[in-house]
Amino acid sequence: MTAILGDRMRRLMRRHGINQSQLAARAGTTQPNISKYLAGDREPSSGTLANIAAALHATSEYLLGLPESGADKPFGAIKAYCALHGGELSEAETRDLIMTPLSARDQVSGQN
Repeated sequence: MTAILGDRMRRLMRRHGINQSQLAARAGTTQPNISKYLAGDREPSSGTLANIAAALHATSEYLLGLPESGADKPFGAIKAYCALHGGELSEAETRDLIMTPLSARDQVSGQN
């Protein structure tokens, strides 16, 4: 499982253009810990894993190579964004962030 975690973390770090130190700062851990997770020498705690997933705009399940529930797939990026930036959003911004994709989904469903 640690090889999958490291591979997926590395891929997402490249996609988002961040290095180990930046990921560590965003996830609330240290660069040496990130290095160990990437190498497969250590597994993060569940809390640290959730923070890493949020920083990489992913889910913990994705990082671990586990199947994600059907409900989580379309909203994984939104959940990750909220987890990372939730404290910075007003209640109205949070509501809009949640309702916008739901409204779009309902419009698409109504057209079928």
